[in-house]
Amino acid sequence: MKMYYNVEDKPKFGQLIVFAIQQLLAIMAATLVVPVIINSNAGLTGKDAMSTAAALFGAGVGTLVYVLFTKKKSPVFLGSSFAFIGSMTAAFAGAASVAVGYLGLIFGAVFAGLVYVVIAIIVKFAGVGWINKLMPAVVIGPTVAIIGLSL
Repeated sequence: MKMYYNVEDKPKFGQLIVFAIQQLLAIMAATLVVPVIINSNAGLTGKDAMSTAAALFGAGVGTLVYVLFTKKKSPVFLGSSFAFIGSMTAAFAGAASVAVGYLGLIFGAVFAGLVYVVIAIIVKFAGVGWINKLMPAVVIGPTVAIIGLSL
């Protein structure tokens, strides 16, 4: 059995359905768990709590925008990021009110997005070789594992 697929490869229909269900379960769990974790860490309840429906809506819209910008060449779902849980919790912990905490989240998201744009521009002109030297797989793998295990 083939254990990997290249970009141009397409699995058989039966495998495709199984892979789709697996991906759906992983995506739903990851996207819905982030608001739950932030709500419990920050003590948010009722109307102040982060909405799981908003997380799903934002992930869906973000994915559609991404697919349009990449001209359907990169079939990726953009869900909630566990990497920002610490900073999101800190935004509420250091805020004088929930509204200020949400404002902190918005500013953080804008600045994180700007960092991504700057890196994308550098990659456009310089290529990806410098990223592979700066962060080889031996560094990225354990970093992702630490984030996952710490949750």
